[in-house]
Amino acid sequence: MLEACFAAHGRIVTRSREIRGRAALSDEISRVLADPQLLRIRVLSVIDAGESTFRFRSAIERHDGKNLEFFDAGEVDATGRISLILTFADPLLTADD
Repeated sequence: MLEACFAAHGRIVTRSREIRGRAALSDEISRVLADPQLLRIRVLSVIDAGESTFRFRSAIERHDGKNLEFFDAGEVDATGRISLILTFADPLLTADD
């Protein structure tokens, strides 16, 4: 499925690291799924997709009750594969926060 959806040299960029390429992404997925605290991963919003961009909200739920929320935005290349995902942990604060 990664080959069909993710560009060979696609990147996922967070504030603290970069995951580059399908093999590295596959390794990261395996690491996350092997976490004994992982309860489930949920998509919290619709996937808002345009011709070359997309965005969505998601969360990782843990057995200890902790939830990690994410906002992801990305780019799709000319072949229709994901070439870039920018991942932001935690929801944005409002101007009043």
